[in-house]
Amino acid sequence: MPVPRFHNERLRELLLREIGTVIARDVRDPRIPEIVTVTEVRLAKDARNATVYVSIMGDDEEKQSAVEALNRAAPFIQRVVASQIVTRHFPRLAFKLDKTIEHRQHINELFKEIQDDLDTPQ
Repeated sequence: MPVPRFHNERLRELLLREIGTVIARDVRDPRIPEIVTVTEVRLAKDARNATVYVSIMGDDEEKQSAVEALNRAAPFIQRVVASQIVTRHFPRLAFKLDKTIEHRQHINELFKEIQDDLDTPQ
C-alpha cells in the first residue's frame, strides 16, 4: 500500500528541522564545521530512504570531508532523530552536498558581467 503523500511531506519537513538540530547540537566531529545548513530532504516513495542535502562553507576539500563525516555519523543521527519522530519505518539517511548556492552565485556573477558589458559605452 503506498504511503500517503501528505505523510511524506510532513515527514520531510520534520526530518529537515530535526536533522539540522541534531547536527548542530549533538554531532561532535572536527571535520564537520559549526555551521551546516540542511537545505533539502528528499524521501523515496516508500519513505525508507532519505537523501539529505547540506550546504557547507569552505573549500571543496573541507566540504567533501564534512559530507563524508556526516555519512559516517548517519546511524547516530538516525537514532537520535528517530527517538524524536514517531514513524513506522524511519528512513535511512544519506548526505549529499547541495551546490545550488554556488550555482546561484555563479549565475549572478555572470549576469553582473553581462550588465557591466551592456552599461559600458563602446
